[in-house]
Amino acid sequence: MFPLCRGLFLLVASISLVSASLLVEQHTSGRAGRYQPALQPSQSAPDTGTYLLESTSGKLCLKATMGLGYTVIIKKKSWYYNVDPSMLLVSGHCGANAVTLSLTLPNNSASLQLTYSLVDSVSYVSRLSAHISPQPACYGCSSGTYPGGLSNVSLFQAPPGQSYQCSSQTLLVMTEELQVTLVPLQIQAFKVPDGGYGQEVMCPADYNRAVVPTILWATAFGLLLIAVLTYLLVKDRRGTGYQRL
Repeated sequence: MFPLCRGLFLLVASISLVSASLLVEQHTSGRAGRYQPALQPSQSAPDTGTYLLESTSGKLCLKATMGLGYTVIIKKKSWYYNVDPSMLLVSGHCGANAVTLSLTLPNNSASLQLTYSLVDSVSYVSRLSAHISPQPACYGCSSGTYPGGLSNVSLFQAPPGQSYQCSSQTLLVMTEELQVTLVPLQIQAFKVPDGGYGQEVMCPADYNRAVVPTILWATAFGLLLIAVLTYLLVKDRRGTGYQRL
């Protein structure tokens, strides 16, 4: 009798463990399948990732190194989400005059898609779209999807064989509720060298930050030099006048 009871007890225990294991597995799988970005109340710098897009023949047609962040405005308050580069799925299409890069988070919970065009020996982003479907940002806030897009634009211009580079923050206002931040950014399409980037085309913000202070210092130095020379010239003339007396 005792061996029989012991056997029944072990059988029930095994069934319970298997059931618990299945429940944990189902719960974990469901949680992974329902991935949603968690918005944060404060902004920070996103991690930088490098994304490569190749044609069907294996030829590199686009390379991008950048940090990607989203800003969602809910009830006049800004919420932020920085993308983990390791979670992004890279896809797209390589063409002779158009290249499309798509970056997507699991469960299509967020995405960024940009289209490069090549016109008159200038490459640029002519279309850009994005969306994010985050968790509710606050108590009482509803969940939803925030889409946005820019079309008929000429962003990140550079000649073929050269890359567009910007260390300053690039803020793209998609809608009143959605903004996309790229920082830093270096991107090149169509003619992409192996192992690196072509000659950099500096973005206006970096150019102003590097050149404008130099111009101001040079202007200030020039004015100071003119003032000193004027003072010496006037002093010399006054000295000559006294000698004549």
